[in-house]
Amino acid sequence: MNKIVMLPLDERPCNFNYPQMMPKADYRLVLPPREYMGDKKIPADVGRLRQWLLEETKDADACVISLDTLIYGGIVPSRLHHEKPETLLERCKTVEELRRGNPRMKLYCFQLIMRCPDYSLSDEEPDYYDVCGRELHLYGRYTHLQLLGKLTEEDKMDFERVKAAIPKEVLEDFLGRRNKNLAVLEHNLGYIKNGTVDYFIVPQDDSAVYGFTSMDQIRIRNFLKGNSLHLKTAMYPSADDTGLILLGRAVAQLHGYRPKIYVHFASTKAEGVIPWFEDRAIAETVKYHILAVGGVQVYSLPEADILLAINMGSGMWYDDQPEHVQAYDIDRNLAEFVSYLRYALEEGKTVAVGDVCTCNGGDVELCKLLQAEGLILKLHAYAGWNTSSNTLGTAVCQAVLAKLGGDEKGRISFLLHRYYEDIGYMAFVRKDVTDNVLPALGLDYFHADGKNGKAAEAVRAGVERYMAENFPVLAAHVRNVHAEQPWRRMFETDIRLEIKE
Repeated sequence: MNKIVMLPLDERPCNFNYPQMMPKADYRLVLPPREYMGDKKIPADVGRLRQWLLEETKDADACVISLDTLIYGGIVPSRLHHEKPETLLERCKTVEELRRGNPRMKLYCFQLIMRCPDYSLSDEEPDYYDVCGRELHLYGRYTHLQLLGKLTEEDKMDFERVKAAIPKEVLEDFLGRRNKNLAVLEHNLGYIKNGTVDYFIVPQDDSAVYGFTSMDQIRIRNFLKGNSLHLKTAMYPSADDTGLILLGRAVAQLHGYRPKIYVHFASTKAEGVIPWFEDRAIAETVKYHILAVGGVQVYSLPEADILLAINMGSGMWYDDQPEHVQAYDIDRNLAEFVSYLRYALEEGKTVAVGDVCTCNGGDVELCKLLQAEGLILKLHAYAGWNTSSNTLGTAVCQAVLAKLGGDEKGRISFLLHRYYEDIGYMAFVRKDVTDNVLPALGLDYFHADGKNGKAAEAVRAGVERYMAENFPVLAAHVRNVHAEQPWRRMFETDIRLEIKE
């Protein structure tokens, strides 16, 4: 049995638990002890992780490494650190040590371009982001537009306001860290050039068309172009799904398998939609997911192993916006979409649904149709959480492992988990508990009472009740539900299900 070692992006369930919950396909996945990992703004113990990696990879067949964890201690610490450049570059040398220690091992790495959110909130950023986060985002946007000669007179006036609103020391800290992180990324991309690393992904966390992240992307893309590294690297909107995609790639390549994936959208207009928090049309991002998992996109169902069915309308809108009806009820054809899923299953294809018509939650209407038509547990993969790219990466990995493994119990278990979290929690219970339970407890969206407090209990009870009432076909397979709030907030939850045998 192949051994795959993984150093995840951080300790959250999506990064630490999901890889272990995936359907098995004749491999043993080894992750670090949980106590080596960090806790949100507290970085992981990078020294212990280095020693763990060096030991565990001696006999590994493949290794997937988050360089943000190896170097900074996790995704959030990468935005907060004050490390000297020489300290960061010294930590990078672990990659070289791993290669020398096991030359036959497949080595896959990923490292993010630092994000710059468009809101003022320090939940995952430096403390000063509470005061001038929006201004820092606009500073990057206006700088980029100015470089392109696209700054309007109105923009110029607001740029001056933004400059005055950001303290000098704040701008120096923010830009200094960005520049250090970017230099470290360029250094590590050299490992692809010299053959130390077999494949490298540069995820763009919460990207936009203009701004700091986009300018950094241009700098990195020029490096890749100059060294003809297009086929050994991928750079696209992503973050928390990247470890899963590289796990799928590792397993597929160890099996000598190249997934052939056909993509079908619920709307003819969907391919050109730029999802929220991303910088390009969804159809282009999907190509990167397929390439990154080691597959090839094919253009008819008969030649495909896997159908990736993407639930997307002609745009992303809240249901109280006038455009919602056009995008979801007129431009999207759910009847055809569900019928095509049935057809693909009847044709013996592995079927994955990327449910991305909304952000941060799945589509209840679609899932109720799947339940009514008896398809909801016949799918091989389903995801509908967080950003569009997080969802697609998760669904693609699920599909590849389901295709290879034949782990029926694992397939059902992870499907149930996704429905309970993406539909039960994200689409309904999160808002319900935030609006109707937390205020009476003196809590709010960003301040739950610990991992296992009253907020977590309200989530557990709410998810259990909602799924029993609305998705009895799924609830019939679940004996018990457990929930935690891992970062002591409502954005994500940690759902654990006890499945009936």
